[in-house]
Amino acid sequence: MLIRSIIGLAVITQIAGHASAHVVFNVDEAEPGTFHTAQLRVMHGCEGQPTDHVRIVMPDGVTRVTPRVVPGWDISVEMRTLDEPILLHGFEVKQVVGALIWSGGSFPDFAYEQFEFRAMLPDDSGRRLDFVVNQGCGDLRLDWDDIAAPDADPWALEEPAPYITLTSKNGD
Repeated sequence: MLIRSIIGLAVITQIAGHASAHVVFNVDEAEPGTFHTAQLRVMHGCEGQPTDHVRIVMPDGVTRVTPRVVPGWDISVEMRTLDEPILLHGFEVKQVVGALIWSGGSFPDFAYEQFEFRAMLPDDSGRRLDFVVNQGCGDLRLDWDDIAAPDADPWALEEPAPYITLTSKNGD
């Protein structure tokens, strides 16, 4: 019985360690073609070092991106030029937000922080939007940029990019 308990505890510890090694969205599903408020949780620092830089890259089709202020952090925006202009409310748009960057703040390795933004999602039911995240911790860096094949489990990857799946408009 003791050996079963020890093995069970080891399995739980391994699963918990694996789960805490990710950056994730609080809600990983959203309705296509709508505004969505995304809350990204960065679950820890890098090898014991505090996190002092977070960069979230917007996937193609995500527009009208607005970051939320995190007290103690600075926000900057990287723009991306589109191959083909798009129309937003009757105006031709040639550039969209390519990435959001929070810097100048810090949180310790044992804590987590949440970074939030609001965006218009593409009208593409069933699509998985992968958001590459670069996490800086002084001289160390974690790149959450592993993107799974369409039918593969993203959490089986070593450093999976967090994602939001676009559900169908009628909830199916």
